[in-house]
Amino acid sequence: MLDLDPVSLDKCQSALGESASSYLLDITDETEVDAALAAIRGRHGYVHHLVNCAASFIAGGPKAQRADWDRALSVNVVASAMLTAKVSTMMPRGSTVVNVSSISAHAAQPNRWTYNATKAAILALTRGQALDLAPQGIRVNAVSPGWVWTPEVEKAAVGGRERWEPVWGQFHILARLGLPEEIADPVLYLSSRGASFITGAELMVDGGYSAIGPEGLGQTARFAGSDTRPSGGAPGS
Repeated sequence: MLDLDPVSLDKCQSALGESASSYLLDITDETEVDAALAAIRGRHGYVHHLVNCAASFIAGGPKAQRADWDRALSVNVVASAMLTAKVSTMMPRGSTVVNVSSISAHAAQPNRWTYNATKAAILALTRGQALDLAPQGIRVNAVSPGWVWTPEVEKAAVGGRERWEPVWGQFHILARLGLPEEIADPVLYLSSRGASFITGAELMVDGGYSAIGPEGLGQTARFAGSDTRPSGGAPGS
């Protein structure tokens, strides 16, 4: 695991146990990345599955500065591409890469040139990687989540999750936001033998966001979030 956030890294390490290796670093720092990969090679020998989910959430429109573009592109696209290129040399046949894109790659959203452009670039990158890594027996796919209760979305809700879920949920057919584990499960599927004939593909994991019209669910739609969650409900629900 490679992460810039020590709190998130510690949580993942605790959940996975001592068999996992975690490294606190900036994914755009190649020296740090190379050192971590050398340590991973020394301990584990191989990498069978890579998930590129690091992201800069800089969302700038006409007023975005070059520094904003440089950071968004560096984290969301270049670092992901470089990491995949490096890790692919450590991957045996049958290995997989999953890149995390977004419904923002497909939709125009106000003042989000930087974020949306980089997420769209990830999809083009996925197809190119799938083609070039296929001779090594490596499959490469992407998932595109809709609105999900990530820390960034929680910040936007300012703790008012019950208030904002029906507001934001109206743009998803399932009338709610997704949960992190509902993104993780499709990633696991694309990394499994069950997806052995899938490569260069994008899996929309968006609760129907990309299928619905601009009117959303309409004014009279019933908030169905509690009916469509996986068994066990959602944290905080």
